[in-house]
Amino acid sequence: MPGTEELAELGSGAQGRVVLARHEATGNVVAIKYLNEGLLGDPRALDRMRGEAAALSRISSPHVVRLYGLAESAHGAAMVMEAIPGQSLRTVLDAQSGPLPAEAALTILKGSLLGLAAAHAAGVIHRDYKPGNILVLRDGLSKLVDFGVAGLTGQTGWLGTAGYMAPEQWSGEPISPATDLYAATCVFVECLTGSRPYDGRTVESLRIQHMTSPVPLQMIPEPLRPIVAQGLAKSPAQRLWDAERFAQQLESIAALHFGSDWERHGREKLGIAAAGIAIAAPLAALVGGAFVAPGATVTGAAVGQAAGTQTVVHAGTAGGKGALAKIGGAKGVAAMGTAGAAITASVMFLPSDPGVGGEAQGSLRVHFTRPGVLTGQPYMPAADSPYMRLSIQVSPARVKPGTRMRVTTFFSARTPQGGKYLPGGDLQCFGEDSDRRDVIGSYNFSIGEQSKNSNPRQAVLGLYKTPPAQKDKIPGTGAIRLTTSRRVSAEKQPYVQAECGYLSTWTDVREIVVPSHDTVRPGSYLVSPTIPPQLTVITRRGTAISPASVGAVVEGSLPVMTVLE
Repeated sequence: MPGTEELAELGSGAQGRVVLARHEATGNVVAIKYLNEGLLGDPRALDRMRGEAAALSRISSPHVVRLYGLAESAHGAAMVMEAIPGQSLRTVLDAQSGPLPAEAALTILKGSLLGLAAAHAAGVIHRDYKPGNILVLRDGLSKLVDFGVAGLTGQTGWLGTAGYMAPEQWSGEPISPATDLYAATCVFVECLTGSRPYDGRTVESLRIQHMTSPVPLQMIPEPLRPIVAQGLAKSPAQRLWDAERFAQQLESIAALHFGSDWERHGREKLGIAAAGIAIAAPLAALVGGAFVAPGATVTGAAVGQAAGTQTVVHAGTAGGKGALAKIGGAKGVAAMGTAGAAITASVMFLPSDPGVGGEAQGSLRVHFTRPGVLTGQPYMPAADSPYMRLSIQVSPARVKPGTRMRVTTFFSARTPQGGKYLPGGDLQCFGEDSDRRDVIGSYNFSIGEQSKNSNPRQAVLGLYKTPPAQKDKIPGTGAIRLTTSRRVSAEKQPYVQAECGYLSTWTDVREIVVPSHDTVRPGSYLVSPTIPPQLTVITRRGTAISPASVGAVVEGSLPVMTVLE
């Protein structure tokens, strides 16, 4: 690749090779994954690399390998990623004479859950979580790699690795965050016991075991059995869907039974196991490879663009169809590109200025504790509430006047439609086109105010100075408004029968050159893609209703940007 110096080859396989390289302009050491030249004419191979890049570009987490860029030309295709000092969990487990200590297994599971939480917040399901796709660093931290078969929530398809596939993957039903949490629990069991939970010798025997055999708890320490039982439940509805919540539950159990220092001890033991390796990179996609059932396909992420300009995020249902507006977009869903559409990006490297840099992350979640009032379904449980989630990333987070700053928002939402709730909370789903009068009615909820700017390539950011704004609270007034460029991509809004509603995702990217100190004084600011980051509209069948009546909740925290002197 032009502008880089190859230092060493880290691995190779049928799909291509991974090299360690140094970016000549900055001196940054990176890992470059090159697609095999013989596969450049293979649309499926290109789509897999594009899909992995699209998935990684939507995720920012210390527990997920970082993507610097994807480069394509007529002569080659390559992904540039961070170089990671460590080795795969598969190698760590194979080198053990027995299972890992419980604290080490818990540490792996926690790191994985946090990485999966970041992916799920971006609407991405890994669906090939396994020891070969987890890298253990020298300090005991772990990172997820190989999003080559990742999908969006609600997609179907028989993809994964047989020993870790959830029952819904085997049956071709829609995937969800619960699919990844099943695989994470399988790996947790393997770390704890030295064996996978199910030991079938053929693909068919593994399918039967994962779908019908009782959860094997005999070898699991007693305090950890509830985690395993819930994580390996056959129905995704019986598992936790929120990886962050799963991690919090794990922390409470670990502290109670293994002491408050359990994570430090676990990282020390993992670090010792992974020590002595020079540099590892994400090799699993090249030299391992996922199990793909006959006839299954791997599709890249869809790429599209929306029109209109708002500082509002809007969700709801109307006329039997979902209606969502983009962050900075118009009401309704704009046209999308086809699966596997080309994604071409210049390769970016970290700023060399030691003052400017870093990343900041935040998230907002909107839901309702009395969703039945909003949807006209008095028996609807709070757990089935419509929701929207905004995962926000600011880069760089430390800026000066003249710095080009990017704010990326990963949007996901669930808007139920076509369902009727019976006494006791049971759901009957009649589908998105149902004309029954007793199913979920039309409703709408929005955060942020409507903008009068009609330029489809512009949007607005809100900056809230701290103080008076507080970092642990969501502000309401006092925003400094900055006009930015904007583009929306990876937009999807499928109706998922298993969810009895729409599962919507897209990515909103805004860029701005930080103005002078006359406009933005030195100091810290909360950054929001909506002004204000509060609910501004709630309607049922076109009639406004109060936030209190539906138990409206806006929770989370905004990313913090620091303007340097």
